[in-house]
Order: sequence, then structure tokens, then C-alpha cells
Amino acid sequence: MTNKILDKLIDDIMGNLKKAGFVVEYINYPENKRSIDIVGLHGQKRLMIKVTVDASYLSDLEVKDLKKASVAYSATPLVVSEKYRKKRMESDVVYRRKDLYIICTELLERYFLENDKPLVYDVQGNYVVKINPQKFRERRLELGYSLGELADKIGVSRKTIYEYERGNISVTVDKAIKIANIMGEDVFEEIDLLKQEIVQIIEEEIPRNKIEEILMEISKRKGTILYKLFRTPIDYVLRSGKYKISIINARRDYEKLKIKIKEAERITRLTRSKELIIRNPEDIRLIERHLLEE
Repeated sequence: MTNKILDKLIDDIMGNLKKAGFVVEYINYPENKRSIDIVGLHGQKRLMIKVTVDASYLSDLEVKDLKKASVAYSATPLVVSEKYRKKRMESDVVYRRKDLYIICTELLERYFLENDKPLVYDVQGNYVVKINPQKFRERRLELGYSLGELADKIGVSRKTIYEYERGNISVTVDKAIKIANIMGEDVFEEIDLLKQEIVQIIEEEIPRNKIEEILMEISKRKGTILYKLFRTPIDYVLRSGKYKISIINARRDYEKLKIKIKEAERITRLTRSKELIIRNPEDIRLIERHLLEE
């Protein structure tokens, strides 16, 4: 049953993204617990999407991998799910886990096909709305209210209004409705799913094997950034500015390797990165050659 739900979610997401003008690829490697299910490209916009039935069951490794891959490829990460914390997700709410946006398919459809940006965040089970401080202040002055007068109308302190105008406080949905009735909805900050701020993840310094040791040494010497991925068909991404090398560590099982390379090509094609397959430490010297040609 779960697989059927997941397949439908993936079909719906890919269908809606195609309607919105994206070129999309479905990534089917590894078979289980992969970090990326869909990659999309539309002009300069790139998406990396993890699809799940209940986002609360995502492992920390899957989340971390999705974030790292998105930073490495200058993509926007999204988690699309039917449920969160065992409850069906609201169609107008953006949930968050470890700085990742989690949305349902209905919200994704409205955002990409109708340019309908949501307003409401879920913060630890509470629904809140972020105030746009500049628009809030402009509207208050336009309506001719002092800080104190507006505070009385909304039912908060004068200091709270001051903090609204500094952008320091989000408001509950109930309070947001009251504010909207007085000042209009445009004083709230829309949530732009394509403008998430993903913090750079610092990699572990200890290499797992000889290949990784050499890659780390090259990265330091060349002043590039090395991203280690675990649950995608690509094992490493070496980045220098806009130039990206996607590295696949070849396995001995030829049939599995063919599948892995095929799925990796779906990612490299849409991220416009150079693909290299390495079988032993000596192959890594090819990377230095490519960096010199950059």
C-alpha cells in the first residue's frame, strides 16, 4: 500500500513540474532510503526533491545528504510528503525539519502552476506567520496609526508592534487574521520555496578509504570543496566555483554498476556537471587534469 501511495506522489509531482516547464528525472538508486527521488531543471532553477509518505521518518543521513547535494549543485532542496508526524499535512502550511522545507503535493502544485506562495509555517506543531517589517511599518503609517494605537487595536503591547517592525517576531494564525482584518494580508512575508537558506555543512576530516583520502588531499591542494554523498548514485561532488565534478566510485558488481551510472547520469545531465568514474586511486589523477582544464 505504501509503495502505491509513494508511486502516485512521485507521478503527481513530476507531472506538475513538467506542466510548470521543468525538465525532470526520476532517480531510482539506491533502491531504499535514497536521499533524492526527483531532479528538476527550468532555466537556472534546479530542484532536488525527496518524496516520502511520512516525512517524520526520514533519517538524519537522508536529510543531510539532500542538503549537501543541493548545496553542491546549487539546487533547491524540497521534501514532499503526504504526512508529517503521522498526521495528514495541511495544504497551505510549510513544515520544517532541520532547515528543510516539507510540503504536500497540493501546495507544490499551487506554488509552481499558480504562483500561489504560502504564508504559514509549522513551528514545533504551532502555525505561525512571518511579518514583513517594511510593509507593516509602511501600512501603519499609511493608516495613520501610532505604535500605541495599533497595539490597542490588535490587542498587543506597544513593544510588540515595535518588534513586528524590526522583523523579530512571528505571529500565530489567530493573531495574523486580526492583523489582516486591520492592515491587509500583504503585510505578511510570503514563503518562497525556491529561496531557502541552506547552511554549509562541514564534512568529517577523517577519510573512510584510500580513494577518499586522495580526494580530500586534492581538494585541499586545489582549493575546492568536496562533498561526500551516501544515499545517491553519486559518491562525491568536487566543486570549484560553478565548475562541478560528479564522482562515481565503481563497484565490482558490473550489473549494479551499470544501474548506478545510468541513474547518476540523470543527475549530472540536469546539474550540468562533469561525470567521472573511478575504480582505483590511480584514476583520481584524472580529476587533477580536469581541474587544470577548468
